[in-house]
Amino acid sequence: MNRSIQDLIGSYLNAKKNVGVKELRGLEYNLIIFRVTKLKATQENQASEKKRILIEKQKDNSTDLKDLGYEIFIAMVSVLSVINMGMLWFPGMDQNTINLISIMNSGLTLIFLIDFVYRFTTTDSKYRYFIKNWGWADLLACIPQLRIFRIFRIFKAYRLVNSMGIKAIIKHLSDNRAETALYILVFSVFIILELGSFFILIAERSSSAANILTASDAIWWTYVTITTVGYGDRYPVTTAGRIVGILVLTTGVGVFATFAGYISNKLLAPKEENKGGKADINKVILDKLEELHKSINDLKTNEKETTLRVQQIEQMIKEIKQ
Repeated sequence: MNRSIQDLIGSYLNAKKNVGVKELRGLEYNLIIFRVTKLKATQENQASEKKRILIEKQKDNSTDLKDLGYEIFIAMVSVLSVINMGMLWFPGMDQNTINLISIMNSGLTLIFLIDFVYRFTTTDSKYRYFIKNWGWADLLACIPQLRIFRIFRIFKAYRLVNSMGIKAIIKHLSDNRAETALYILVFSVFIILELGSFFILIAERSSSAANILTASDAIWWTYVTITTVGYGDRYPVTTAGRIVGILVLTTGVGVFATFAGYISNKLLAPKEENKGGKADINKVILDKLEELHKSINDLKTNEKETTLRVQQIEQMIKEIKQ
């Protein structure tokens, strides 16, 4: 047991025969502080142990996995790629739509290639990654004709979620909001680019005055609209096309504003969460002390009430000893 606590209990036992409200006051304050401090230390130890178990679990069940936010980003890109692959099989797709999906898939393929190089060069064992952890499937998935292998990436994401749990993943993403915002930005840009280009082609193809005619025109217009640059060389002329333009502008501004907000918060207030944790502990101590002060003021000097207070202190001492 802590030496200070032993001295405190000894003082209490020596003064027990002649205890009163004044004698109890300082003793109770000190016991409350020790009690809250012990509770804080226990909570910190539990949190540290949970974090250690989480890291070990990730290493054991998800070898060669990177940051959770990055893994989820790659999984979402894989899902988008598989959806695009399925759309190419739909009957009745016009050539512009096929060209649009092919261009977008080229960008996704570049991401997959960078991802494979990143994993292969940073892994502890290249043999383990390439053979045992399906690195060969990651490499084959970079080949446009073998995009079907990207399904393996989705399966990897499923294993990640299953091994770590939804709550742990959400907590990690919440604790690392600035880093997560970067992945959300990149993925959102791909989604807006593809959907905006797809719908603007559909909206404008019925007009003879349209100047957004090809997949490259649509992607160019969508991107400059997302960034609010608006060169004006391509623009919608139909009502439906302008509605698409409004939606693209709104979502684009929202995406970049959210990204800028997260980055600013990360740079300007990196220790805010730690301060919040200390403030919570201090609030607990102050609340306990205020509660104790109120109880002491209401305490009567008769023997019955004094005995009750002694019993409460003895209970607190038992908890400290545990």
